Amino acid sequence: MTVLDVRALSTAVFGSGANARVELTSWDSAIRGGLSTTRRVGVMALSPGAGTSTVAHQVVRAVAARRSEPVLAVDVSAGTPGLAARLGAEPVPPDDTRAAARTTAEALTGLEVRDGVVALRPRDTDDAVGAWLGEAAPITRFFDVSVTDFGARHPLVDLAACAALCDVVCLVSDASRSPAEHARSVVDAVAGLPESPSVVLALVDRRREGDGVARAFAAGSAHPVVGVPFDPGLAAGGHPRRSATQLAVVRLAAALVAATGRAA
Repeated sequence: MTVLDVRALSTAVFGSGANARVELTSWDSAIRGGLSTTRRVGVMALSPGAGTSTVAHQVVRAVAARRSEPVLAVDVSAGTPGLAARLGAEPVPPDDTRAAARTTAEALTGLEVRDGVVALRPRDTDDAVGAWLGEAAPITRFFDVSVTDFGARHPLVDLAACAALCDVVCLVSDASRSPAEHARSVVDAVAGLPESPSVVLALVDRRREGDGVARAFAAGSAHPVVGVPFDPGLAAGGHPRRSATQLAVVRLAAALVAATGRAA
């Protein structure tokens, strides 16, 4: 993914307003900026089909296009195709060198750097938390940013356990009012976990109903809320076709990378 032309994109979406260009430049800078500690982003939803793999894929692309060091993309979702498949990566077996890695080279054993992304799909993901702890946890510290596709997780089963592994949780939901309200109802609970992850709510307009719900939620929320427009280009891991979608992806990636996160 190439870096967006901020001036051209702001003109296409907002017109020629200087304030719009300033906002886009700010988001771009937030993604590129230095981090005091590694940023572990977890993308998850409350129900299947919400678009976690699509959102995770686009965020990975946006971050990788703007940072000089590779992004770690981890896929422990049950969905098909998940993040790894969209990146063209096959499942890999456990590796003793990665598990005891003390250098970046050891952390990359058996993995490939492709277009600024290192994809990791554990061979066994029946236990998402166990797979992440066994395969991803030993190597995330060698990457400034890691993005994990956790797929759908139930609030009463394993949502909290997955969220506790992250510095920042991207909770993905359909942008229609009912599922969005459901997602919003658990945001404070996730943020209130002992690990204190930051939470960003991503509302995907799969039904083409507009961004009214996202804007209403954002107006009264202590947590970032980003509306992601419907875009046929995102199917099967494609690129956005609409400038508004490109804008939303940059905004979402900036919110996730720049989030305060829990204390190191």
